[in-house]
Amino acid sequence: MSGHSNHGIVEKTLNKLKKVSNIISGKTEEIFSENKKAIKQIGAGVLVLAIVATTSGYYKSVQGYSVTFNDQEIGMVKNIEDFTEGIEIVKENLSEKYGKEIVFQSDVKFERTTIDNSKLLEDPQESAKAIEATNVTLSVEGAVIVIEGEEVAVLSSYEEAELVIENVISNYVNLEENQKIATEPEIDQEYEIVEKLVPFGSIRETEDVVNFIMQGTDEIFEYEIQTGDTSWDIAVNRGININDLVAANPDKNIEDLHPGEVIKLTEAKPYLDVSVVKEEIYSEKISFETTYQKDSSIYVGKTKEITPGVNGVKEITALVSYENGIQVSKEVVNESVIKEPVTQVVAKGTKPLPPAQGTGRFGMPTSGRVSVINKPGSHSGSRAVDIANSKGTAIYASDAGRVTRASWYSSYGYTIIIDHGNGYQTLYAHLSSMNVSVGQNVSKGQKIAGMGSTGRSTGSHLHFEIRYKGQRQVITKYFSYLRVGGRVSP
Repeated sequence: MSGHSNHGIVEKTLNKLKKVSNIISGKTEEIFSENKKAIKQIGAGVLVLAIVATTSGYYKSVQGYSVTFNDQEIGMVKNIEDFTEGIEIVKENLSEKYGKEIVFQSDVKFERTTIDNSKLLEDPQESAKAIEATNVTLSVEGAVIVIEGEEVAVLSSYEEAELVIENVISNYVNLEENQKIATEPEIDQEYEIVEKLVPFGSIRETEDVVNFIMQGTDEIFEYEIQTGDTSWDIAVNRGININDLVAANPDKNIEDLHPGEVIKLTEAKPYLDVSVVKEEIYSEKISFETTYQKDSSIYVGKTKEITPGVNGVKEITALVSYENGIQVSKEVVNESVIKEPVTQVVAKGTKPLPPAQGTGRFGMPTSGRVSVINKPGSHSGSRAVDIANSKGTAIYASDAGRVTRASWYSSYGYTIIIDHGNGYQTLYAHLSSMNVSVGQNVSKGQKIAGMGSTGRSTGSHLHFEIRYKGQRQVITKYFSYLRVGGRVSP
């Protein structure tokens, strides 16, 4: 009776286990069959425990999680904690390697599934290796300087970004001994410092960022060529490389510019413009005045200092406005005299000049090529010489004397005549300019005019005559070396 009863209990247990076998693998069926044979030899209670323990252990050994990291399936784990510990290992490794707290995107998804041993990440270290193999994008905490909505530079901290702004201002303000700040410096542009995650490697040194902000970007504007402009002058005066000027104007011949033509110029424009007003105290001289006293003991045209003049000194206080270190305006707010000037007193001669007296020995009045000595007219009998050279060539007095003419003289054009006080006169004709006036005494070799082609003339030259008591003299008596085609000089 007892045996029959035990057999019934076993049958019921087997029916329940069959239901379990329907949801486990074929391996479970095999284990179940082997256990069924053993039922005949062991007690029912022990049998049930053995079957449940075996099937339960197998079920746990094949279940786990498929891991998707940043939209990339990278393996499987038995426990979620293994992978999250792997993420922390990667963070620690990167922070130790780069000396900064490294952050990277870690969007992780776990999906319950049966484990494929070939994809199994058995521990946190293997999870870490799988994460590093994905080439994650590294980020760090940083501070971005944003100017007029544009991200201009990345620093490692808010404090470093503030230091950059302070250094830019300091470089532009740059106080000298006689200056102090009248109004606090102002930055014209809107700017802000934003703390956020930034790509690792984008952080720059403070000194580099200061130079970058001050140098700024190239701004292109148009310039109209003025009379006298050359490409070289335009480039040098604006600090532009001549090659950059050529590159900015590919459609122009930079070596052949004409007034009114418009070209493009590039000019560095800083990212930040700093305005500041300084109070400046400086000294300026007060020029002395000069008064004249007539003195009959001094010849006309001569002077003599009686009392030397001394400049005074005044102290000036001004408010000076600067933009990016360049002065744009100045307002004088106070002036005070520190030292009064002393007036200069000068004696001015009124004594008539003595008659000028020449030496009688004449010097060649200019340089050039002898073009005419003897021809009909004023040159007849070699009584004049023409010396040709470029317009403006200097003309010198052939001997000392007093100027008796310095004006237009019929066909001679602009003409100077010097009376040498010994019966001699010299005449210099066809002049382009005159440096002396009637009544003026001149010394031998003194510049009196510039060569030209005024009056009846066919080209730039000097017509030169020597006269004695009003009569033109044979010029070769005084300059025996004169030959047509020959060159002369003073």
